[in-house]
Amino acid sequence: MSTPTSTPWHLEALGLPAHADRVAVRRAYAAALRRVDPAVDPRGFAHLREAYEAARAWCEAMAADAAASEPPVEVSAEAPHETAQDVAEPPSGNASADAAIPPGDEVEHNEAVGTATDPTIVLAWRFAADVAAQTPDEVATSLTQALAEVRTQYIDAPGRFEEHLIDLIGLQRIGHRAAVFAAMEDQCHWREVGHLASLGERGRWIEAVMVQRDAWAQLDSGWREAWLARFVRAEAGLDRSLLRDWPDVARLYQRYPAWIGLHLSAATLSTWQALFDAQSPSTRDELTRMAAPDSAYLPAHVARARQRSGQRSTRLTVSGFVLAALVGIANLVSTGLRQGGTAANGYSTVPADTPRQCVELYVELDKPDALKGRLSEDVKRLKTRADRCAGAGHWHPPVPPR
Repeated sequence: MSTPTSTPWHLEALGLPAHADRVAVRRAYAAALRRVDPAVDPRGFAHLREAYEAARAWCEAMAADAAASEPPVEVSAEAPHETAQDVAEPPSGNASADAAIPPGDEVEHNEAVGTATDPTIVLAWRFAADVAAQTPDEVATSLTQALAEVRTQYIDAPGRFEEHLIDLIGLQRIGHRAAVFAAMEDQCHWREVGHLASLGERGRWIEAVMVQRDAWAQLDSGWREAWLARFVRAEAGLDRSLLRDWPDVARLYQRYPAWIGLHLSAATLSTWQALFDAQSPSTRDELTRMAAPDSAYLPAHVARARQRSGQRSTRLTVSGFVLAALVGIANLVSTGLRQGGTAANGYSTVPADTPRQCVELYVELDKPDALKGRLSEDVKRLKTRADRCAGAGHWHPPVPPR
């Protein structure tokens, strides 16, 4: 076989010399996969895949030319066939090393040891690249098409493909993770008895996401929609207006880490917290006081029951003293009005806001410098109104029309 005088472009793209063989091509491709994120650089992934296919075909053609130009060699019946060593580098350590791979790290581990030539891994990365260019509504259709192609591979291919996608979601290497998770839950039959158990650690992670998602779904719909809108804004780019939401996000992430991870990347969460921590202690305290009330983190039916119970208790207490305190209350209201809305005993006499006024107040106080430059009495009245709105269940941003 003649030696090439120059290195073909596809070998150069993989960082290989002109004399590279098929094993070298496979290993170089597996290593290059670790440096390319299809969700971020779909063109780079497509170029890498094209280079790999061209390099593999080139090596096969060169091997065929060599075989045609050399005389046949008698092979002993005891000569070994191609082994796993020819295809992939073995992991360091003993034969049980694969069992110690943490769930979610298997994709990167396989790439590191050169087994990324499995067509299911290639199809999984291709699906990730497709999702990056789609809207969440298109994910389910794209997954259906990918699964149809996977089923034309070897018999265990659908299961391996499913595992690779779970790893890509868990490692946050794919876009629209919540939509991908929902599509896989439906098309991979995660609700079937025993299916998640067969997935081992991956199945336990999926179950944790489902449990947290179900708990999330019990929260008030207005709060959920407002928070999800904040997540989308934060993933698009953090700005100062989102600082006041960090106390809410931190509390949500503490309660639903796996579920929130489908919406917010680890990088976004880290940057968000760093921006909040960079504020002065007084600013952080002020933003924390403006966070959602405790009732927002309770299941909606529990929050409503507590509100009704509080209202009944209040009515009973008032009715027991209404006749005896009628004159005193009248004097208290009169005094409070003369002193700018605050009675002598410190209790606010400002009438309760309507639901619409509560929403308008929320928007006003949502601004980063909402309380800056205000008199202390004004701040007290605003906080009193906000507390009343929260107690009545009306303290939330405007709910967009459906």
